[in-house]
Amino acid sequence: MEQVFSTENLPADGWKEYQKKVTTKMVKIDGPFVVRTSEGLFRCEDGFLAIDARGYPYAIATDEQALIYEEIHS
Repeated sequence: MEQVFSTENLPADGWKEYQKKVTTKMVKIDGPFVVRTSEGLFRCEDGFLAIDARGYPYAIATDEQALIYEEIHS
């Protein structure tokens, strides 16, 4: 039987910290949009259209993007 996790039953021990090995390209999209991801259609009310390391597009909500990502200034 497969294990199912949620915020209520996460493992207490064994956590390690990881950071992404590659940068992520993204563009801000104002208003609702839909993305065909590798896992199916995903609707985003307002956020960013990003490309993962394999080249697949995905959506990320504005508030989540602000928590996880920092813009690289060259």
